[in-house]
Amino acid sequence: MTFNNSQPPPPPENNHEISHTEGEIDLLDLIQPLWRQKILIITITCAVIAIAVILVLRATPQYKIYTQLKSGTYRWNKEGTPIPYMKTNDLKNLLSGGIFDTYTEQAGLKDYAPEISVTATRQGDQLTATIFYPDPAKGKKILSGYIKFLNQNDRNNNDSQTSGLQNQRNSLQKLIKEIHGKIVDENLKQQTIALNIEQKKEELKLVDLKGDRLEREIERINADLNMTKKEVKFLDERIKVAMETRIGYEKSRQEIDTNTTRIISLRDKLLQAPPDDSLQLLLLASTLQQNIAYLNTIDQKIETARKEVISYRTTMAGHIKTQEKCRLSIADLQARITSEMPKRKSDIAKEITKLQWRIDKEFPNEIAILQQRIDELNARIKIISLVETIEYPQASIRPVKPNKTKIVALAGVMGGFSAIFCAYIRHFWLTNRERPTNKG
Repeated sequence: MTFNNSQPPPPPENNHEISHTEGEIDLLDLIQPLWRQKILIITITCAVIAIAVILVLRATPQYKIYTQLKSGTYRWNKEGTPIPYMKTNDLKNLLSGGIFDTYTEQAGLKDYAPEISVTATRQGDQLTATIFYPDPAKGKKILSGYIKFLNQNDRNNNDSQTSGLQNQRNSLQKLIKEIHGKIVDENLKQQTIALNIEQKKEELKLVDLKGDRLEREIERINADLNMTKKEVKFLDERIKVAMETRIGYEKSRQEIDTNTTRIISLRDKLLQAPPDDSLQLLLLASTLQQNIAYLNTIDQKIETARKEVISYRTTMAGHIKTQEKCRLSIADLQARITSEMPKRKSDIAKEITKLQWRIDKEFPNEIAILQQRIDELNARIKIISLVETIEYPQASIRPVKPNKTKIVALAGVMGGFSAIFCAYIRHFWLTNRERPTNKG
């Protein structure tokens, strides 16, 4: 039997100490391989960073284009509060669904179509639609066109959404036409009232003309009254003259009666005298006949004078009645001028003022209310849509993709980790290659 002269190593005094030594990791043992491979680590890290820089520089910059939207209004409740057409989640699914691909295909962007992302805001009733595009102006145009495409009536001939919206628009347009008809009616009423005002003004002129005519009538009656006064005065003078003439005639008649009585007495005496007084008696008889004839003439003149007085008094009484009639006519006309005509003018002026107020205030207010209603309906027609824009598409000032600093920094970190990993692999490979192989 052959024995090996080599002695085995002495057993450890403390098994616990041996196990602690074998399980302990020295930090220096980990750092030393990295320090020996520092050139490799630096080279790999720099290479990865360089590749990242090249890729970042060659990448197309992307701008962030975004817009804020919410569900469009379909109709309004009794209080006038708008009712959204669809819920926010349904609108979000619609915006981010295949309809965007349909739009980009129709817009000729099929090969260069961006992707759209839709997120809800904190309020929950608003959405933010975002795309990334190299050209910010064209990107905003794409988003604007997409919103317009959503609200188009002919987007899909069988689309119940747009047809329902169009039906609502048509009903509002019909209501606007009805209100326009009311405005036309109000304008016609206004024109009719304006014609009435012109007629009332003509009536005022006629009242003034009538007043002038009454004034002229009063002047004419006054002239007639003055004429009758003159005639009455003239007749009064004629009556006085006739009375004086009649009195004169009556005095003459009395004188003739006295003379006739004396002649008769003298005749009687002569008849008793001797016949030698026959000549004187003849003269007395002739004188007596003349007196009797003259008495007859005077009686006729007295009767004529009496008749003239009666005629003058009758005529004067007629003139006095005419004067009274003239005074009554003048009083009546003057009353019409002083009371009736001003009242008539006042009534017409009040009617004109009332009608003018309707033209100046009532009709403009009613038309303004109707026009305001039309504006509200037109505003509602503009609001009626599948999607309502809260904030029009905006673009970031600078490109947001790619994030060069972040990418380069991340490439440096990943390159460093990769270099450390490669350094440890190389260290273990070199260590295992230099260690001698023990054979049993």
